[in-house]
Amino acid sequence: MKTKYLIFAIAFAIFCAGCSEKKEKSQDQQQTDVPATKTSAKKKTKAKNPKIPLDSSQILTYKDIDQSDSIMVGIRAFDAAEKEFVKRWNYAKDTDLFIDIVGKICRESRKCASRLDSVAYKNDVASILDSLMHNNLLDAAVEARIQEMNGPCFGDNYNKNKKKCDEESEERVRKMVIEDLKRNREK
Repeated sequence: MKTKYLIFAIAFAIFCAGCSEKKEKSQDQQQTDVPATKTSAKKKTKAKNPKIPLDSSQILTYKDIDQSDSIMVGIRAFDAAEKEFVKRWNYAKDTDLFIDIVGKICRESRKCASRLDSVAYKNDVASILDSLMHNNLLDAAVEARIQEMNGPCFGDNYNKNKKKCDEESEERVRKMVIEDLKRNREK
């Protein structure tokens, strides 16, 4: 066990040392390179915060987008799926809680694509909303979310009922862990 840690520490030290080394140029080389870098830098400049189209088949990574915009990729995909759903089903009711409902389904019932993969996430959101509407469960899900938001363990009410809410939360987590362990054993 100690040898594994020792090997890991050595490998990490080598990796860090390799990343931190920089080649130093003489001042003559730097002066001759300055005009070339200025022209090449102008050609390579990109928009500071590029919007990636939702229909792009590219799987996005954090390097592809601005860090402050990473959550916006998923929100844009969700908004596009929501607009298509409203148009397809002529849905005239409130859609503000759709993101909560889809998020809860993705956490508890099924695996959804990463929000950074905008195309796959948009397709998952659309299929969830279509399935709920097709089975006449969407309005019931919205009502259940409203009831949950007005419940004793949400928002300001949480502090009033802290002990009870913490116990319920621990019980839910315990059940989820037991279910995950059972699924993993069955595989």
